[in-house]
Amino acid sequence: MKNRLIVLSVDALFYEDMEYMRKLPYFKEMIPQSSYAKGGMRSIYPSLTYPAHCTMITGAYPDKTGVFQNEVLDVNNPRPDWIWYRSDVKVGNVLTYAKKAGLTTACINWPTMAGDPDVDYLVPEIWGMKPDDDQYEIVAKYSSEKAIPILKKHFHKWDHGNQPQHDFFMTDVAVDIIKQGKPDVLFIHLTQLDHDRHVTGLYSHAVDQALDIAAENFGRLVEATKDAGIYDETNFVVLGDHGQISVNKMLNPNIIFTQNGLIDIDEEGKVLDWKVWAMSAALSCQIILKDPDDAETRAKVEDILYDICKNEELGVESVLTAEECERDYHLTGNFQYVLEGRNTCFRSACTGELVVGPDNTDYKFSIASHGHLPHKGAQPAFMCYGPAFRKGYTFSRREMVDQAPTYAKVLGIDLPEAQGTPILDILV
Repeated sequence: MKNRLIVLSVDALFYEDMEYMRKLPYFKEMIPQSSYAKGGMRSIYPSLTYPAHCTMITGAYPDKTGVFQNEVLDVNNPRPDWIWYRSDVKVGNVLTYAKKAGLTTACINWPTMAGDPDVDYLVPEIWGMKPDDDQYEIVAKYSSEKAIPILKKHFHKWDHGNQPQHDFFMTDVAVDIIKQGKPDVLFIHLTQLDHDRHVTGLYSHAVDQALDIAAENFGRLVEATKDAGIYDETNFVVLGDHGQISVNKMLNPNIIFTQNGLIDIDEEGKVLDWKVWAMSAALSCQIILKDPDDAETRAKVEDILYDICKNEELGVESVLTAEECERDYHLTGNFQYVLEGRNTCFRSACTGELVVGPDNTDYKFSIASHGHLPHKGAQPAFMCYGPAFRKGYTFSRREMVDQAPTYAKVLGIDLPEAQGTPILDILV
């Protein structure tokens, strides 16, 4: 029998959520018959949505994918572009090699996939950052030709800043793709749960409601496979990408760099020039030297960073060098150091107060967030159900890079650029 695959990412889905999910429609039937990771999977560093989703679909760490942040470096822009494009990823993914093997591929709202030429039905996660941007034009530009009629049909419901509306829109698109295209493999990413955790805390009534809606959307995917006549050969994976932890304070390291003459600003606070920049990854912060070969600046920055770490009131747990990040976490990028917060998120302001409280104006500034070292806090759920998977089987925690090779095994394809290995004991 042919094995099809649908991978549903529910952003910020915790292993601990499974207890509540067992009471919900569709999940209550699925979970007891699934193979799932006991305690959840281990995410990557930083535990951010875009690096994690890139790892989840490629089976490779950030040191190989080249995706180590959510956003691009844009010093004077408070709302920089995100790393939306498939062309920014340095390795192939499951859909790349599925397409080469002659399979039909689909992808809805999955990070880092905009413009991917190997997806038959593609509606990417991308949005215009300016109020007057034509959102349809932007999304359609990076969608696939086959997906355009479906996108156009539903786009009046598109609303990136409004949940659960936006997740309903993406699920509507996925349902039509399943019914019309009967793809062999489909990846879809839903974001309401992550948003509600950011603004209401790790566990709340809003979080329970988001899980209720996730169950509804999952059920609609299941029913679509039944309507398409492919349910019996379809495998379902439901998973999260990272945990979250509570946030106590916000730190602005760039204020310290500015005070030490390493960032030059005008009277209005606009950056004129810089030798070092602290780029927030929420609960961690990547420290970028404009000239990594400037030994004098590097020594000064390093002294400042270790002084920051010694001051317990600033809430920094540790300073990691680029070499330590690569060795211990498979993390490389344009940075030379990383600050890891202790329930502390990072902002990029160069003026104002050094330490402020969370304000929920952005995922990086919320009362709960992520971007932290992957061993901290709740771990992302990983549940696998269908004819290719063992029923009612739990397995010990594995690394996130092992997910994509497992999908490749289910689909009968190779994934030669992956760094992980398939989880063979969950397969029939």
